[in-house]
Amino acid sequence: MNIRPATPADAPALAALASAFRDHLQRPVPTDAQFLASIEGLLAGGDAEFLLLEEGAPAGYVLLRFRHSMWASGMEATLEDLFVHPERRGRGFGRDLVAAALERARERGCATICLDTNEHNAPSQAIYRSFGFSAFSRRWNGNQVFHRRALP
Repeated sequence: MNIRPATPADAPALAALASAFRDHLQRPVPTDAQFLASIEGLLAGGDAEFLLLEEGAPAGYVLLRFRHSMWASGMEATLEDLFVHPERRGRGFGRDLVAAALERARERGCATICLDTNEHNAPSQAIYRSFGFSAFSRRWNGNQVFHRRALP
């Protein structure tokens, strides 16, 4: 098993994994072509990084986004996506990817790292909690709530 930063040459493999993630979630979109275009753009943009997990072949990835946060008084990472192919689950690869993401965020000088996950996704919540992630904010003395809205 190897985890390494993805390069532009990895875009097709990452797109295939993202498509497997979409299929796992039983969603019709984004299309394979849309994933590939998005991944190519993210790899070229400089404010995002993919860490690719390989076990012979690509088996999973984590997508990190980076931005300056005035609340953190510095850089903040967002763990935007974590995926391990269903055939490779149950072997600790998700934990390995999260550990690699935390290390990469530290290397980039981030003061904090955040993420969101579905309240019904018990496996991911267990992984994140084991690394000290929490919805509770001491700053606001309560749980953070993530909201989303589509823009027509």
